[in-house]
Amino acid sequence: MPLSLHPDGRPGPFPADAQRRDFILRGAAGLAAAAGLAAGGWPLRALAQAASPLTFAFWPWGSEIVQHGAARFTQESGVPVNLSPIPGDYAAVLETQLAAKAPLDMFYAQRGQASRWYAAGWIRPIDDMPGLADIQKQMFPGIVEDAKATDGRYLGLTYYNGGPYALFRNEKILGEAGYGGTANAADYPRDWATVEKQAREIKKKGLAQHPMLMPWYNAWTGLPWALIAQCFAEGERFVDGELRATFGPDTPLTKVLTDWKRWWDDELVQRAVLTWSGTETSSSWMKGQHAFHLNIDYYSFNYNDPAKSQIAEYSSYNPVVPGATHDTVLVGHALLCMSTRKRSDAGQAALWELVKYFGYRDRAGQLTTHKNWIAKANLEVPFPELYRDPDSRAAIMKWMYPAHREQVYQWLFEGREKAVAANILKAPWYQEWDTGMHEMIAQDMLIKGTRTPAQVATELRARWDGLYKKYAKILKRS
Repeated sequence: MPLSLHPDGRPGPFPADAQRRDFILRGAAGLAAAAGLAAGGWPLRALAQAASPLTFAFWPWGSEIVQHGAARFTQESGVPVNLSPIPGDYAAVLETQLAAKAPLDMFYAQRGQASRWYAAGWIRPIDDMPGLADIQKQMFPGIVEDAKATDGRYLGLTYYNGGPYALFRNEKILGEAGYGGTANAADYPRDWATVEKQAREIKKKGLAQHPMLMPWYNAWTGLPWALIAQCFAEGERFVDGELRATFGPDTPLTKVLTDWKRWWDDELVQRAVLTWSGTETSSSWMKGQHAFHLNIDYYSFNYNDPAKSQIAEYSSYNPVVPGATHDTVLVGHALLCMSTRKRSDAGQAALWELVKYFGYRDRAGQLTTHKNWIAKANLEVPFPELYRDPDSRAAIMKWMYPAHREQVYQWLFEGREKAVAANILKAPWYQEWDTGMHEMIAQDMLIKGTRTPAQVATELRARWDGLYKKYAKILKRS
């Protein structure tokens, strides 16, 4: 879906330079004054008297955590919070509301969506918010970098990160094939050639008809994210810091696409996955029908739950994502963003407190919201200290492969600790490119075979270059 353009070529309702500078400067001065009201700490009753109710739009997963957090925030601060859950196609509905200047204050945005909505002028950067630098020092460096726009401005605090990816292992099938896991990381596959060799042997022995379950399901969180994750593990970065393409037919992208085509043709991968949902893909893994499965690492909260999974005691992680570099990437970074809606100084200060409540610490100085997300679903949170927190560690540990819990927990943490930003998702035109990319790979390369991997890489590069020329100059003027 392309960005809308004004007659003069600017994307969306982007304010002019002078307007944006004035907006930020006034915001900083007002926040400094409002911060004085709150100098005594919580409850911020003086602030609450001057602030209007805040509206928080979110996708309704883990709604109980959001509801409880909003109620606590209001109880402690005196600032009312109107919750606005958006089921279904969250991105489309929220974008419509933002374009219509609906009275929203804070909202969730996946990384690709945040890029688009910031370019349209709907996200207020938080660089001038009090205490931000100290918050950033406590976070994983990769998450700090990933929250920045290409102009360096910080778009929001982190709700969670849907990534990095991990290679899940079904130790029951792998053990029967003679490839069972140990406590030694060196005993596991470090490249896809080894994974493929083992998968072929497993298929030959009749232990699994489709040994490799790849998350190529039919959603923007499926095949596109899987491509980015696997390419990063091979050393592919796609774009530079200026969003200029660095990929093409002679980069690791083609190697990954060639692997995919071979696995598809030889039916190492179940072909129905292209039409599945994410839920159907996970369900197939939990039935124990595959030996290897690439997916976001937090899915252990389902895969190792005996109430949901038939292989709860057998699902484990490979120590690294196979590839030339084993790099992990932040594909699903979900941010807590502020809208550019006009607010009083007190209202802006109250909103910052709400953003911190859900993206940082509560009144007692605890990372309560993030601890709740860990306890619910092993979501990656931005603060490494929680991986040393006894309660959070215990919550995650129950979803680790029982035979090697300590080692698997360490592999999980290491993958998250080193995860890097995906600049490709920072391009406001990424979602427009993503749609065509998904169709070309699934239909032309895999199903029809009318394009080779090298031809797909060449065409994808041409499309990116075209979009770069279309939008980059516009962004530089904004």
